[in-house]
Amino acid sequence: MMGSVGTPVIAVEGGTVEALGWNQYGGWRIGIRSHDSKRYYYYAHLRKDFPYNKSLQVGSVVQPGDVIGYLGRTGYSLKENVNNIRQSHLHIGLQLIFDESQKECNSEIWIDIYPIIQLINRNKSEVIKNVETKEYSRVYNIREIGE
Repeated sequence: MMGSVGTPVIAVEGGTVEALGWNQYGGWRIGIRSHDSKRYYYYAHLRKDFPYNKSLQVGSVVQPGDVIGYLGRTGYSLKENVNNIRQSHLHIGLQLIFDESQKECNSEIWIDIYPIIQLINRNKSEVIKNVETKEYSRVYNIREIGE
């Protein structure tokens, strides 16, 4: 997903932060597992120096529409916090997990998330910037199915 550095990245679905930090290929990245553990969302190439919401840590629970990070161009470096990508963008992936043995193996199931993103974009959550903290947050709460 192409965009400008610093564009807020919104959680597609609620879940628990499973991965947060530097990855030599994805740069600053966030991995979120859905509440039912059947889907894993991967958000990569986040912004240098201020990649994600300061309140996030592994184990944090996020809701759909939460601002989780900021688009950037980090990655492809063994050295942490490096802009090695020419065009700023968000690398976003969705992995289906029917069994935990599928999480990190040769039979992983990744799907094309672009049609889902188009649907979400038509119904996106409005965000506002806190000028003191420079963090973005969503304006309206989103009710998840089952609440």
